Amino acid sequence: MQIRRIPKWVYWCAAALIALHIYFFQELIAAELLFGIVFGSFLVLLLAIYVVSEMGDRGLGWVEANRRGMVVMARRQWGRVEAISRRTFRRQHSESAQ
Repeated sequence: MQIRRIPKWVYWCAAALIALHIYFFQELIAAELLFGIVFGSFLVLLLAIYVVSEMGDRGLGWVEANRRGMVVMARRQWGRVEAISRRTFRRQHSESAQ
């Protein structure tokens, strides 16, 4: 009976399985996952800030390119706001309150 040679990857897999059962190694994996989640959330937050900033820059560029139309629209809206602010708002009193 010949003894067959065991491939190297079998030893690596056995070592990995043993290492996974060691408490300290499990703690290291958990810490790495937590750090990954924290840094991932920071990455998402920074990406959101960048996107909002970029949208603001592009929006200002668009307003600068179309400023005549924007001025006309702003004046119209300002006139509407002034007309609404001049009105007096009175609440109708119900008959049962008197």
